[in-house]
Amino acid sequence: MEKFIKLVIFLPRMYLITSKKDKESLEIVKFAADYLKRNKIKFEIDRELKVELDKNNYEVVISVGDDRFILETFKKLGKSQIPVFAVASSQSFLAQANSLNFIYYLNLIKKKKYEVFKRSRLVARFNKITTPIGLNDIGLFSSKSASLLRYSLTLNEEVFWKDSSDGVIVATPTGSTGYSLSAGGPIILDEPNIFTITSISSLEKHSSIVVADKTRIKITDIEGYKPVLVIDGEVRIPINAKEISVEKSPYYANFIIFSKEYQLESKLKKRTIIMNIDQLKNLPASSKLIYKILVHEGSMTQKDLISASVLPERTVRYALSLLMKRSLISHQPHFSDARQTVYSV
Repeated sequence: MEKFIKLVIFLPRMYLITSKKDKESLEIVKFAADYLKRNKIKFEIDRELKVELDKNNYEVVISVGDDRFILETFKKLGKSQIPVFAVASSQSFLAQANSLNFIYYLNLIKKKKYEVFKRSRLVARFNKITTPIGLNDIGLFSSKSASLLRYSLTLNEEVFWKDSSDGVIVATPTGSTGYSLSAGGPIILDEPNIFTITSISSLEKHSSIVVADKTRIKITDIEGYKPVLVIDGEVRIPINAKEISVEKSPYYANFIIFSKEYQLESKLKKRTIIMNIDQLKNLPASSKLIYKILVHEGSMTQKDLISASVLPERTVRYALSLLMKRSLISHQPHFSDARQTVYSV
């Protein structure tokens, strides 16, 4: 299936902005609103996304926040296929832009120099109930800590395994880098038509499998202490059923992108970079850690680096100074806060 779709002209042009309520997010929203006003582009700000989406011709939803908020945005959009431009106000894996470059990308959106990338989503069904749509994963767990879940995994009406474990998680390619990965599942690059199914701490030594996204996935013979479905790590739904099905949603998560290489894959590929050891030779461990974080995560402020590394402020400041002396990193003023400096590899 073709994953990239070209956009046609939407009239009238209308942008919808939603954001977290923290200071950093609100600051980005202010700059975005000023830009749209200057360019005479109609927009609305609705942080709760309570607007009637079907009655308005929105071209783009601008979601400002962290990964949790971006996931929440897609959950609230539900079946709507409006493309989302995700802007990170703090460290984010899903965002396409941050406070340093989002105006540049808004200008590309204004000129329609972008594409939409379709990402698969999941739903679960049980007892005639359909869950909210998940972008990352849907997991089944016992609601009591350290309590085993027993179940059978059925694929296309055939039992694939019987298991006793801490739970089982079905993940999309997007979600393969989250909880599924920490449980031993594989990283899935790009957007192939597959899902991963991973058993968590299985007593039967089951691990992880990859299945076509058309596979009829059922979890049956469920036994455990008050089983609960968890969608994208946030939505928790108690279930009183012996069987649930998990399937691909017909409604995609549409991300705005600006090149053929989606940023999520770009970040994943950076994780496989083998750094030049000679460049970092004789540097303290703190400098090597800060450099590695910048390689993996991209541009960050000193405040972000302190949070990501869990190192003291003085240690981070010293590590940055050593990296600067060796010309291993560069720095520039923060776009919206002149008091901060942004560091990059």
